[in-house]
Amino acid sequence: MADYDIDDLFSWHYGETEDEANQIASEIMDGKRTAIIQVFVDDSPEVINTNDYTNEELQELLAEHRDMYPKAGDINILTDWDGNPQCVIRTTGFGLMHFGDIPLEVAELERGDTDLEVWQERKADELLQVLPEDEVHSKTVLSIEIIEVLEKLAFH
Repeated sequence: MADYDIDDLFSWHYGETEDEANQIASEIMDGKRTAIIQVFVDDSPEVINTNDYTNEELQELLAEHRDMYPKAGDINILTDWDGNPQCVIRTTGFGLMHFGDIPLEVAELERGDTDLEVWQERKADELLQVLPEDEVHSKTVLSIEIIEVLEKLAFH
């Protein structure tokens, strides 16, 4: 028996474009992806430049604004771009880390890459689609959400 009421769950998609959202949903449904690693956006006025923070300070920043970000245990419905429910997911972890500090074990969860340099090149190309070139470097702050699929519902 599920430990949630599907009618009470929040629904959303990952990704900024239709192709990206649908690809991520497909990869999660297929079990190829269990993490979402993306640019961290913080609109708090007191945060000047998170690139200057240590990884420990990033975790403190996250703790101070915990209500704004996913938390371990959150259960939601993953949709495709058009809002069609795909599956129920649970966030099992969420954190902030500098791009250059992300270890292979975490990178593997996102794309299955077994070579950290290959993952970093692919991720840098992806980041350049949303950030100016001078903002993509080893200190760029990324958010890492680890997820698990609870049910493959595929409602479509």
